[in-house]
Amino acid sequence: MGKVLRHIVDDIAVDLRQIFDDRKVRESQIAYWVIMVGDRLKSQHINKRSSGAFLHTFPEVPVQKVEVPSDNLPRYRYYFDLPTCIYDFHNDQGIHYITYSVDAELPNELPPITNVKFGRTTPARLTTLYMNPHTKPDVKNPYFYRSGEKIFLMGVECIDIETVEIGLFMTLPPITEIKLDEEFDFPDELLFVLKKQVLEMGRFALMVPQERVNDGDDDTNAAQVPTNKLTSVNDPINRSDE
Repeated sequence: MGKVLRHIVDDIAVDLRQIFDDRKVRESQIAYWVIMVGDRLKSQHINKRSSGAFLHTFPEVPVQKVEVPSDNLPRYRYYFDLPTCIYDFHNDQGIHYITYSVDAELPNELPPITNVKFGRTTPARLTTLYMNPHTKPDVKNPYFYRSGEKIFLMGVECIDIETVEIGLFMTLPPITEIKLDEEFDFPDELLFVLKKQVLEMGRFALMVPQERVNDGDDDTNAAQVPTNKLTSVNDPINRSDE
Protein backbone atom coordinates (compact mmCIF):
# COMPACT_ATOMS: atom_id res chain seq x y z
CA MET A 1 0.00 0.00 0.00
CA GLY A 2 1.01 3.66 -0.10
CA LYS A 3 1.88 3.65 -3.81
CA VAL A 4 1.25 6.73 -5.94
CA LEU A 5 0.31 6.31 -9.58
CA ARG A 6 2.69 9.09 -10.67
CA HIS A 7 5.70 7.20 -9.28
CA ILE A 8 4.80 4.12 -11.33
CA VAL A 9 4.17 6.16 -14.48
CA ASP A 10 7.43 8.13 -14.09
CA ASP A 11 9.41 4.93 -13.52
CA ILE A 12 8.05 3.37 -16.70
CA ALA A 13 8.55 6.60 -18.67
CA VAL A 14 12.25 6.67 -17.70
CA ASP A 15 12.75 3.11 -18.92
CA LEU A 16 10.94 3.81 -22.19
CA ARG A 17 13.15 6.85 -22.83
CA GLN A 18 16.24 4.69 -22.33
CA ILE A 19 14.98 2.25 -24.95
CA PHE A 20 13.61 4.85 -27.39
CA ASP A 21 15.48 8.10 -26.79
CA ASP A 22 13.96 9.73 -29.87
CA ARG A 23 10.30 8.94 -29.05
CA LYS A 24 8.03 10.30 -26.35
CA VAL A 25 4.93 8.86 -24.69
CA ARG A 26 2.45 11.03 -22.83
CA GLU A 27 1.89 10.44 -19.13
CA SER A 28 -1.81 9.88 -19.78
CA GLN A 29 -1.00 7.07 -22.24
CA ILE A 30 1.27 5.29 -19.76
CA ALA A 31 -1.33 5.75 -17.01
CA TYR A 32 -3.95 4.17 -19.28
CA TRP A 33 -1.68 1.15 -19.86
CA VAL A 34 -1.00 0.87 -16.12
CA ILE A 35 -4.72 0.88 -15.27
CA MET A 36 -5.61 -1.59 -18.03
CA VAL A 37 -2.91 -4.10 -17.08
CA GLY A 38 -3.27 -3.39 -13.37
CA ASP A 39 -6.99 -4.19 -13.36
CA ARG A 40 -6.33 -7.60 -14.90
CA LEU A 41 -3.56 -8.46 -12.44
CA LYS A 42 -5.44 -7.15 -9.41
CA SER A 43 -8.61 -9.09 -10.28
CA GLN A 44 -6.58 -12.31 -10.57
CA HIS A 45 -4.89 -11.55 -7.25
CA ILE A 46 -8.20 -11.01 -5.41
CA ASN A 47 -9.86 -14.03 -7.02
CA LYS A 48 -7.31 -16.51 -5.72
CA ARG A 49 -6.87 -15.21 -2.17
CA SER A 50 -9.13 -15.08 0.86
CA SER A 51 -8.08 -11.63 2.02
CA GLY A 52 -9.71 -8.36 2.95
CA ALA A 53 -6.77 -6.28 1.75
CA PHE A 54 -8.78 -4.87 -1.16
CA LEU A 55 -12.28 -5.06 0.31
CA HIS A 56 -14.04 -1.69 0.50
CA THR A 57 -16.94 -1.20 2.92
CA PHE A 58 -19.87 1.13 2.28
CA PRO A 59 -21.79 1.29 5.59
CA GLU A 60 -24.91 3.26 4.55
CA VAL A 61 -25.91 2.76 0.93
CA PRO A 62 -29.38 4.27 0.27
CA VAL A 63 -32.11 1.79 -0.67
CA GLN A 64 -34.96 2.85 -2.93
CA LYS A 65 -38.41 1.35 -3.41
CA VAL A 66 -40.08 1.38 -6.80
CA GLU A 67 -43.52 2.96 -6.65
CA VAL A 68 -44.02 3.56 -10.36
CA PRO A 69 -42.94 0.60 -12.54
CA SER A 70 -40.87 0.97 -15.68
CA ASP A 71 -39.23 -1.37 -18.16
CA ASN A 72 -36.32 -2.15 -15.81
CA LEU A 73 -37.86 -1.43 -12.39
CA PRO A 74 -40.71 -3.69 -11.17
CA ARG A 75 -43.22 -2.13 -8.76
CA TYR A 76 -42.71 -2.56 -5.00
CA ARG A 77 -39.20 -3.86 -5.51
CA TYR A 78 -36.37 -2.63 -3.29
CA TYR A 79 -33.08 -1.88 -4.99
CA PHE A 80 -29.90 0.18 -4.75
CA ASP A 81 -27.34 1.34 -7.28
CA LEU A 82 -23.77 0.14 -6.99
CA PRO A 83 -21.78 3.11 -5.67
CA THR A 84 -18.70 2.19 -7.71
CA CYS A 85 -17.44 -0.16 -10.42
CA ILE A 86 -16.67 -3.67 -9.21
CA TYR A 87 -14.97 -6.73 -10.66
CA ASP A 88 -17.27 -8.99 -12.62
CA PHE A 89 -16.36 -12.17 -10.75
CA HIS A 90 -18.25 -15.45 -11.12
CA ASN A 91 -21.49 -15.60 -9.10
CA ASP A 92 -21.28 -11.84 -8.48
CA GLN A 93 -18.47 -12.35 -5.98
CA GLY A 94 -17.36 -8.78 -6.61
CA ILE A 95 -20.09 -8.15 -4.00
CA HIS A 96 -18.59 -9.69 -0.87
CA TYR A 97 -21.62 -9.13 1.36
CA ILE A 98 -24.86 -7.16 1.79
CA THR A 99 -26.44 -6.78 5.25
CA TYR A 100 -29.26 -4.80 6.81
CA SER A 101 -30.45 -4.04 10.34
CA VAL A 102 -33.89 -2.69 11.23
CA ASP A 103 -32.88 -1.41 14.70
CA ALA A 104 -29.23 -0.59 14.07
CA GLU A 105 -29.40 2.60 16.17
CA LEU A 106 -30.27 0.85 19.44
CA PRO A 107 -27.21 0.59 21.73
CA ASN A 108 -27.81 -3.07 22.59
CA GLU A 109 -28.12 -4.15 18.96
CA LEU A 110 -25.35 -5.93 17.08
CA PRO A 111 -23.45 -4.00 14.38
CA PRO A 112 -25.20 -4.03 10.99
CA ILE A 113 -22.47 -6.19 9.46
CA THR A 114 -23.41 -9.04 11.84
CA ASN A 115 -27.14 -8.78 11.15
CA VAL A 116 -29.21 -10.26 8.34
CA LYS A 117 -27.14 -11.09 5.26
CA PHE A 118 -28.53 -11.34 1.76
CA GLY A 119 -27.90 -14.51 -0.20
CA ARG A 120 -27.13 -14.26 -3.89
CA THR A 121 -29.52 -15.52 -6.56
CA THR A 122 -30.55 -14.87 -10.16
CA PRO A 123 -33.95 -13.92 -11.63
CA ALA A 124 -34.18 -17.38 -13.21
CA ARG A 125 -33.86 -19.09 -9.81
CA LEU A 126 -36.42 -16.97 -7.97
CA THR A 127 -39.41 -19.11 -8.93
CA THR A 128 -37.76 -22.21 -7.52
CA LEU A 129 -36.78 -20.38 -4.32
CA TYR A 130 -40.34 -19.17 -3.69
CA MET A 131 -41.79 -22.67 -4.22
CA ASN A 132 -39.81 -24.13 -1.30
CA PRO A 133 -40.74 -22.90 2.22
CA HIS A 134 -37.15 -23.50 3.38
CA THR A 135 -35.62 -21.29 0.68
CA LYS A 136 -38.42 -18.76 0.20
CA PRO A 137 -37.05 -15.20 0.48
CA ASP A 138 -38.23 -13.40 3.61
CA VAL A 139 -36.96 -10.86 6.14
CA LYS A 140 -34.75 -13.47 7.85
CA ASN A 141 -33.61 -15.12 4.64
CA PRO A 142 -33.40 -12.36 2.00
CA TYR A 143 -31.72 -12.57 -1.38
CA PHE A 144 -30.23 -10.18 -3.88
CA TYR A 145 -29.71 -10.35 -7.60
CA ARG A 146 -27.82 -8.06 -9.92
CA SER A 147 -29.16 -6.40 -13.06
CA GLY A 148 -26.50 -4.18 -14.58
CA GLU A 149 -25.54 -1.61 -11.97
CA LYS A 150 -28.68 -2.17 -9.90
CA ILE A 151 -28.96 -4.65 -7.02
CA PHE A 152 -32.50 -5.86 -6.32
CA LEU A 153 -33.44 -7.08 -2.82
CA MET A 154 -35.95 -9.91 -2.43
CA GLY A 155 -37.85 -10.98 0.70
CA VAL A 156 -37.87 -7.59 2.43
CA GLU A 157 -40.82 -5.98 0.64
CA CYS A 158 -42.96 -5.94 3.81
CA ILE A 159 -40.55 -3.87 5.93
CA ASP A 160 -38.92 -0.47 5.59
CA ILE A 161 -35.22 -0.49 4.72
CA GLU A 162 -33.49 2.84 4.29
CA THR A 163 -29.88 1.68 3.97
CA VAL A 164 -27.75 -1.44 3.65
CA GLU A 165 -24.11 -2.09 4.39
CA ILE A 166 -22.12 -3.63 1.55
CA GLY A 167 -18.57 -4.83 0.95
CA LEU A 168 -17.22 -4.57 -2.59
CA PHE A 169 -14.09 -5.47 -4.53
CA MET A 170 -13.61 -2.31 -6.57
CA THR A 171 -11.89 -1.97 -9.92
CA LEU A 172 -9.19 0.63 -10.42
CA PRO A 173 -10.64 4.05 -11.32
CA PRO A 174 -10.82 4.80 -15.07
CA ILE A 175 -8.25 7.12 -16.60
CA THR A 176 -10.88 9.90 -16.77
CA GLU A 177 -11.34 9.87 -12.99
CA ILE A 178 -8.01 8.94 -11.42
CA LYS A 179 -5.35 11.53 -10.60
CA LEU A 180 -1.64 10.81 -10.90
CA ASP A 181 -0.94 11.91 -7.34
CA GLU A 182 -3.63 9.66 -5.82
CA GLU A 183 -2.83 6.42 -4.02
CA PHE A 184 -2.75 3.42 -6.34
CA ASP A 185 -4.69 0.54 -4.77
CA PHE A 186 -2.60 -2.35 -6.08
CA PRO A 187 -0.69 -5.34 -4.61
CA ASP A 188 2.95 -4.51 -3.87
CA GLU A 189 4.18 -7.94 -4.94
CA LEU A 190 2.73 -7.50 -8.43
CA LEU A 191 4.38 -4.15 -9.19
CA PHE A 192 7.26 -5.89 -10.99
CA VAL A 193 4.83 -7.85 -13.18
CA LEU A 194 2.80 -4.71 -13.86
CA LYS A 195 5.85 -2.73 -14.92
CA LYS A 196 7.15 -5.54 -17.14
CA GLN A 197 3.87 -5.93 -19.01
CA VAL A 198 3.34 -2.17 -19.44
CA LEU A 199 6.90 -1.79 -20.75
CA GLU A 200 6.15 -4.45 -23.34
CA MET A 201 3.01 -2.60 -24.40
CA GLY A 202 5.01 0.62 -24.69
CA ARG A 203 7.77 -1.10 -26.63
CA PHE A 204 5.26 -2.56 -29.06
CA ALA A 205 3.67 0.86 -29.62
CA LEU A 206 6.97 2.69 -30.04
CA MET A 207 8.76 0.21 -32.26
CA VAL A 208 6.32 0.85 -35.12
CA PRO A 209 8.41 3.00 -37.52
CA GLN A 210 7.25 6.49 -38.40
CA GLU A 211 7.05 5.31 -41.99
CA ARG A 212 4.17 3.08 -40.95
CA VAL A 213 2.09 6.01 -39.72
CA ASN A 214 -0.78 6.74 -42.09
CA ASP A 215 -0.22 10.41 -42.93
CA GLY A 216 -1.75 10.26 -46.42
CA ASP A 217 1.61 10.11 -48.20
CA ASP A 218 1.52 7.20 -50.66
CA ASP A 219 5.22 7.58 -51.48
CA THR A 220 6.33 6.48 -48.03
CA ASN A 221 8.68 3.49 -48.10
CA ALA A 222 7.52 1.18 -45.37
CA ALA A 223 10.22 -0.22 -43.12
CA GLN A 224 10.11 -3.59 -41.48
CA VAL A 225 8.65 -3.71 -37.98
CA PRO A 226 10.98 -5.39 -35.47
CA THR A 227 9.76 -8.82 -34.50
CA ASN A 228 10.67 -8.88 -30.80
CA LYS A 229 8.52 -11.49 -29.12
CA LEU A 230 6.20 -10.17 -26.44
CA THR A 231 5.26 -12.12 -23.34
CA SER A 232 3.17 -15.16 -24.17
CA VAL A 233 -0.09 -15.83 -22.36
CA ASN A 234 1.56 -19.10 -21.30
CA ASP A 235 4.52 -17.31 -19.72
CA PRO A 236 4.80 -18.38 -16.03
CA ILE A 237 4.58 -14.72 -15.06
CA ASN A 238 1.01 -14.62 -16.39
CA ARG A 239 -0.18 -17.76 -14.68
CA SER A 240 -2.56 -17.60 -11.76
CA ASP A 241 -0.28 -19.29 -9.21
CA GLU A 242 2.02 -17.04 -7.23
